[in-house]
This record gives sequence, C-alpha cells and structure tokens, in this order.
Amino acid sequence: MSEQPATCLASNMPLVRSGRALFGAPTLLGGQAAKAGLSCASCHINGRNNPHFLLAGVSEAPGTADVTNSFFSAARGNGQFDPVVIPDLAMPGKVSRDPDTRALEAFVRNLIVEEFGGREPTPAMLDVLAAYVRAMRTCPAGQSVERRLGDQLAAIDDGIAAAQMMIDRADPEGAALSIAAMRHQLGLIAERYTGAGLARERQALLAASRALQAIGDGDPARIGPALVRWKREFDKGLAKRLRRAESRSLYDEKRLAESLR
Repeated sequence: MSEQPATCLASNMPLVRSGRALFGAPTLLGGQAAKAGLSCASCHINGRNNPHFLLAGVSEAPGTADVTNSFFSAARGNGQFDPVVIPDLAMPGKVSRDPDTRALEAFVRNLIVEEFGGREPTPAMLDVLAAYVRAMRTCPAGQSVERRLGDQLAAIDDGIAAAQMMIDRADPEGAALSIAAMRHQLGLIAERYTGAGLARERQALLAASRALQAIGDGDPARIGPALVRWKREFDKGLAKRLRRAESRSLYDEKRLAESLR
C-alpha cells in the first residue's frame, strides 16, 4: 500500500497519457469488475504486474487471477478454477504489438467485452489504450517507487488530456469514460485522507467529484470549456490544500502503518 512498480514509458505524448487514464477507470471493464472498483490498473499497476492482487474465488495465491472465471463474464467462463500469474505488460507477450496489424487493439477489445462483460469500446478508446500498452518498457530490476498524492494528481491530468482527445474525436462515450477515470482518482485520494482533521478535504473531494459528474451529464458541446474551468479551480484551490495536508494523510507511510495496527 506504500510502494508500487515504477512506470517506464517510451513516450508521454497525449495519446499515451489518454490511454493511461482509461487504463485506470473501472467503468471501462463494466459488470462485476466495475462494481468491485477494479480497473486494468488493479492487476497491472503502472502497466506492470501486481504481486499482491488477491480476490477470493478468482485468485489462488497473491498475484494470480482466473481469467476464465464466470464471476466477471459468462462468455469466457470454463467451469474450472485455473488462475494464472498476472503478467508484466512491459514484457513481450503472445500478442503482436505491431501497430500495422492492430492485433493489440483486437485483443484489448476482447478482454473488455468477453473477459469482463464490458460495453463495446469505441475506436478512439482502443487507439489510446493500445498506444499506452505499446509505450510500456521494462524498468531496472527491482525498481519500485512510493505511492504519493502526486500519482493521483498526475492521473487527473491524464484524464483531462483524455477527455480533450475524445472531444476532438467526437467521441462522447470516451469523454464520459475519461471523466469517470478522473472521479475514480478523486476517490482514491479520499481513501487516504481519513480522520476528523481531514474532513474538510474529504468534503471538498466529494464536491469536486460531483462537479465533474455534472459536467459529464451536461451539454456535450460545453464539456471541454467546463473541464478547463474545473481544472483551473482545482489546481488553484483543492490540489494545493491536498499537498499541504499530504503528510497528515495515509500517503505518509508511518501513518498508514499505524492505521493498520
């Protein structure tokens, strides 16, 4: 809960950042995964793996998952309990990552729709997700980094980039998913800001999330400008307050350890 695999990307261009945002959105997968708050990033932290992932009935040991379990989708359920080790996506796999073949896009689509029972992703969603996976690179052996507030703040920045890209591509579903990804990151921050002394920050996070929901539910033609205003106000106000209070939150390793005793 205090460390994570380091992220190593070949590019940080908007296409890749947009894919990283959607990679962290539980609503991309839909169904039981979304209800459980699970995203692609739950199993593949920073696109890598997750040796601590453990879900009753789906995992046999930490770091494993039964990808043909009917809990997520009946389409791939095989009636057997056969969990496999969660792979590091930075390592070469069985699916070609050559952009000319678009095999990776097809593979990602099948994972979302068949393995998890999610809604059909749009072409723009598949483009950015595949770009993110293709940009993943291995990091130095054993490299890990702390979990910090900055992780979620950077992910919110990615969500803004993703929403703008989806708007530019006339993809309202993709824009809505990008906003959902940002709201999820606000929720992850709120989980770390516990205790009476941080009640004001939690209330502000809830208000910020509701404001994003209102933007997403509003006039599609106004989503872009509304997100720009939301982000400007967020950066000037709440983000600064969160940074000042980070040492009093569960992002602090000692406070986290004490809370788990």
